[in-house]
Amino acid sequence: MTRTPSRRRLGRVVLVVASSLVVVATVAAATTNVLIGHLAGNITAVDISENVSGNTGADSSQSLTQTDTTTGTYEPLNIALIGSDSRSGAGNSGAHLGNASEFGGGRSDTVILLHIAGDRQSAIGVSIPRDTMITLPDCKKNGKSVGGYQARFNVAYEIGGPGCTIKALEQISGLTINNFLEVDFGGFKNIVDAVGGVEVCLATDVNDKKSGLNLTAGNHVIKGNEALAFVRVRHGISDGSDTSRIRRQQAFISSLMRKVLSGGTLLNPASLLSVLNAATQSLTADPQLADVNNLKDLALSMKNLKPSKVTFTTVPWLSNTDRATLRINTKRAQPIWDSMKNDTAFPNKGNGETVLTVDPSKIRINVLNGTPIKGLAKRVAKALKAEGFRIQDSSTADATNYTETTVQYDPTFDKSAATLIAATNATKSVIIPNKGSALTLILGSDWVNVQPVTISKLATDYTTKINTGDENFCAQ
Repeated sequence: MTRTPSRRRLGRVVLVVASSLVVVATVAAATTNVLIGHLAGNITAVDISENVSGNTGADSSQSLTQTDTTTGTYEPLNIALIGSDSRSGAGNSGAHLGNASEFGGGRSDTVILLHIAGDRQSAIGVSIPRDTMITLPDCKKNGKSVGGYQARFNVAYEIGGPGCTIKALEQISGLTINNFLEVDFGGFKNIVDAVGGVEVCLATDVNDKKSGLNLTAGNHVIKGNEALAFVRVRHGISDGSDTSRIRRQQAFISSLMRKVLSGGTLLNPASLLSVLNAATQSLTADPQLADVNNLKDLALSMKNLKPSKVTFTTVPWLSNTDRATLRINTKRAQPIWDSMKNDTAFPNKGNGETVLTVDPSKIRINVLNGTPIKGLAKRVAKALKAEGFRIQDSSTADATNYTETTVQYDPTFDKSAATLIAATNATKSVIIPNKGSALTLILGSDWVNVQPVTISKLATDYTTKINTGDENFCAQ
């Protein structure tokens, strides 16, 4: 079936809601006993056992509360986060959403494979572009066998529902997945409104009639239909692709995550109940996750999860010759699946806890001596140059006495700053708007040395677009 361009931009918004449900679950831990009565029965349960081999019932042996008493950890969880292109249901039709009778629903326009670590201290969300070509798995629909031919990834949902999408994910990743969450448009708007709107940043002005988004460059707090338009917009921004839109959605998710975890939401019972009601009422899930008591247990296990420990990425991909579809870069993708299977950190962090994505050869630096030690700036500049950094001519200038080694940078170059901080163990960083592309390193009395940095190949792959939940960046 040929799909119209307008349909292409619609379902991916569900990515935002489904991904943020991990965060919503953590805030539930604050007042779980009080809220259970309000939330019970909100979630719609769907049996997926026809296509998923594991036990997916509410009393699944894959218990959300089962811990290893020796290590104090839980069972790692793999959850399929799915958004269909349905227009049925309250809040799922109207201006810029398409015609319900025309689209009706049936394909998954958004899928994220979410891995929650056994220690409940981190999570990884991997987006699968809907136009990725795969061999559809053999699935069941109403007792009949379907699939087994080449098609776009999103067709798996059409032929066999969420269970077939899970089976396709298992085929791609080699992982076992027993759970799924699905969210609709109306629920998305309700969640955003419940938190009082979400702050976003645009690198350029956008005025797109198809999505309805009309915003100037810079920071904005958006809600309702405007928020919906932000995560759907494709025309008149960046390269107009669905994969570039994933990056904007990840920026929104990160901002929503920070908002939900803020004290204003956590410490306000009315706001918290409003958010949880909006989230759960928009959900369809497998029987295990549809049980609000199970979600409560998951929330309690994740109460210490921080945005900086939630990584979002897109599965590495390559363009096909038709310029309309993609294929998975299996070699680049394997480390992601391995990290999920082995429940290890992703991506390789290099120095410290920061994901380093900018190679030193792309970073220009001024080095200033903030200590009484003569010639220190020249020696450090030489050491940094040996590691590949580009040193400016003014690198040997002196600064006033500094006790802390400091990196000053324009917020646009925060990724470059992360690399320099890791290479110098700088103890302080200062954001200076409109500073320009060159970073300034001021050596303090705590200066030690320059050390090599490791830049992950996956992190530098433009298709993966890796970011963490604590990052605040302008969408393009």
